[in-house]
Amino acid sequence: MKKLLASGAAALLALGGLVATAAPASAHTPRVTADCSGLEVDLKAYSDNANSVVVKVDGETVKKDTFKRSYSTSYTFPDTSVGHSWEVVVKASDGRRYDFSDDGRTEACTGTSTPKPGKEVGLYVYKKNDLAKPASWANSGPQTLVDHKPGTEWYTTFPTVLPTEVCGEGWAVQQDRVRQDGTFAWPGTITPPTSALGGVLIDSKHHDLSDLTEVPACDQETTPPRPSKPAPETPLTPVTPVVPTVGDVCTAEGQDVDLPTDTDEVTYERSGDTVVARPAAGRTLAAVEGYVLAEDGSSATFTIDRTAADCALVPGEIGAVCEADTPYLGYEVFLPEGYVADSDRPLSITFLNPGEGEDYTVDGLPLDGTLLWPGASASEPLSWPGWERQADGTYTETEGNYAWTRSGVEVLFEVNPGWSTTVSYPEATEACANPRVLAATGPLEGPATPVSAEKPSGPSLAATGATVGGAAFLALLLVGGGAGIIWARRRANA
Repeated sequence: MKKLLASGAAALLALGGLVATAAPASAHTPRVTADCSGLEVDLKAYSDNANSVVVKVDGETVKKDTFKRSYSTSYTFPDTSVGHSWEVVVKASDGRRYDFSDDGRTEACTGTSTPKPGKEVGLYVYKKNDLAKPASWANSGPQTLVDHKPGTEWYTTFPTVLPTEVCGEGWAVQQDRVRQDGTFAWPGTITPPTSALGGVLIDSKHHDLSDLTEVPACDQETTPPRPSKPAPETPLTPVTPVVPTVGDVCTAEGQDVDLPTDTDEVTYERSGDTVVARPAAGRTLAAVEGYVLAEDGSSATFTIDRTAADCALVPGEIGAVCEADTPYLGYEVFLPEGYVADSDRPLSITFLNPGEGEDYTVDGLPLDGTLLWPGASASEPLSWPGWERQADGTYTETEGNYAWTRSGVEVLFEVNPGWSTTVSYPEATEACANPRVLAATGPLEGPATPVSAEKPSGPSLAATGATVGGAAFLALLLVGGGAGIIWARRRANA
C-alpha cells in the first residue's frame, strides 16, 4: 500500500491545487417520519454495541429497545381521528455527542370524524360494590361506556339496549358532563378510583340504573363472594448496589469495566454497555447515584459512559488513488492503545449510501492496504462507478453501479472501535481516465513522463480531521497517483 501511495509524489508540484480533503463525520444516521396514521423510526450506521431507543406517543412509552448497527420500527396510532404528540430519544453507545432526540405532533387524518368543540354528556353503567349503599363514585365498580351525546342535558331514559351482563339488583349509572375541545375521546371503561376524564370534566351525577330503565332479573341470580383480604406481606429489606468501576483501557466491548462482586444480597450482570443489578429474594434495591432504579425496586441499571475513554480507531493516510485507469481506496488505520484484535484482518470498510439504498461493505481486511472502488473493475472489460458498458463497447452514464460514490462519499472503518471520513472520487484525468475522458482523448500513446516516487514528509491525518500536510498528501494521491504507475506498466510491456 505504501508503494502505491508514494507513486505520485511529484505530480502535486507540477499541477498544484487540492483535489480532495478528508474530514471526520458521524456515521450515525437517524431518521423519524410521522403522519396522521403513525410513526416510523429508522436508525443506521450506529456502533456495534448496545445503543438504546425510546419511542413515546402522547406521553406514554410504546417502544423501548436496544440495538446494534441499525434499527427500524413503526407504530400505528390507534385513533387517527385526532392528532398525537410523539417523541424519539436515542442514546448512542459510543458517546453522548451522537445522542439524538426528536419530537412533534401530527394532525388528524383527512376524512376522519373529529368531535366538534363544545360540551357533551356521557353515560356509564356499573355494578355497585355494596348493594345496600347508594350509587356513588366510592361505591362504584368498573364502569362501561354505553353512550354519549352533545349538549348538557342529562339522560332521562336509557338510550340503547342493556349490556348482556346487566341483570338483577345493584346496578347504577354515572353521567359525566365534559368540555369537548375537539381532541377528547370518551374512554370505553373507567376503573375507580382512577379517573380517565382529567381536566375536561365539568359535572357528574350517580343514580340507580332503574331510574332510567327496567332491569331484568337474572336467570340464576347469585352474588359473587367478596374476595378476602390478602395477608399482609413481609416488608422487603432495602439493599444498595455497588457502582461498577470503569477503566480507561479499550477492550472488544469498549472500556474495561470491573463488575462488583456478587453477594448474598445483590448480583450483577453486564449486557453490552449496561450493568444490571438484581436483589435476592426478600430484598429490594435502594436508589444510588449512577443507577436507574426500576419502579418496583426489582432491578437497577448502570449505563457505561463510553466517553470516559477514547476507543475510536486512529486514522493514518486515507484517500482515493488510481492505478492504470482504475480507482482504489488507499487507507491506513491504527487500533487504539490497549486494544487487541482477534485476527490480523479485523477491519471492515463501509461506503455509506446517503440515500435509501444499501451500503457497500467489505469485511476481513488488514489495517492498511488498498480496496477496489465500488463499481470499478481492474480487468477487461473495464468499468467505473456511474457508467454502464454497452454491447458495442461504448459507455453511457447511469444512476446505478454505485454512482452515489462519485460525489464525496462517507466511508466508515470499523474493528470494534470505529471512525469515518468523507473521501472524494478521483478527478477524471489522462492518468486516471473514466469513459468520458477516454472518449474525448482516445487511447494514450507512448510512455508517460516518469515521476518521482519520494513520499512527502507532511503529517498524516489526525483522528479529528486532516492537517494541512495530510490534506496535501491526499491531493498527491488523487492528482498524480496513477501517472507513475501507468508509465512503469507501459515500460514493462514495451
